[in-house]
Amino acid sequence: MRFRLVMAGILLVFFSEVAAQDKPFEPEWAFGINGGATLSKISFDSQVRVPQTNLRQATGGVTVRYISENHFGLLGELNYSMRGWKEKTDTSYINRYARSIAYVELPVMTQLYFDLGKQVRLLFNAGTQISYFLNEKTLEREEYIDQQHGERPYYDLPVQRKFDYGIRGGAGLEFRTAAGSFILDGAYFFGLSDIFDNTRADYFQASHNQVVSIRLTYLVGRGRRL
Repeated sequence: MRFRLVMAGILLVFFSEVAAQDKPFEPEWAFGINGGATLSKISFDSQVRVPQTNLRQATGGVTVRYISENHFGLLGELNYSMRGWKEKTDTSYINRYARSIAYVELPVMTQLYFDLGKQVRLLFNAGTQISYFLNEKTLEREEYIDQQHGERPYYDLPVQRKFDYGIRGGAGLEFRTAAGSFILDGAYFFGLSDIFDNTRADYFQASHNQVVSIRLTYLVGRGRRL
């Protein structure tokens, strides 16, 4: 029921904006920078339980956007993104471990927008992303080995698959001013490839990146004005 109400509201805004158009459309180009925080985990599939909590790190890069028609555009970015995982300490799992993994990433997405007034837009982004591994670093490591949990040999296992790809989507608000556009958005990336080898003889049968990012983007460009 709530989903239907949200979709009805979005459609109402969309058709209201279409009906209100009284000026010929002019395409928009915009370029800028982005930066913010990442919350990352790895989706593991193995015989050994790997309890995790979000690993908080940073991301940043450059953004280009082309709005080709009303309410629709294309968005591309080139970012430096820090991912990885942090294992959670609880009463049944005493080890402490966190690893940071750095990537350069290239998301390409479609963008839908709805005007919430003259200076504010509601944004929805969806598309694909490819990434390439740069380096990794152990942030913390404290092992407690017993008969129940045993050793964790993957602590010393480096990233084996450097190329990563997956799907990315998100939403945000754009505030348009005379000095440029300021965008506050959130995005979710789910990797479809594994960072470790995944044969039956390997430690993990799956190891997918999962990343939530919260960012601020600043854009300047040419095209339609306020």
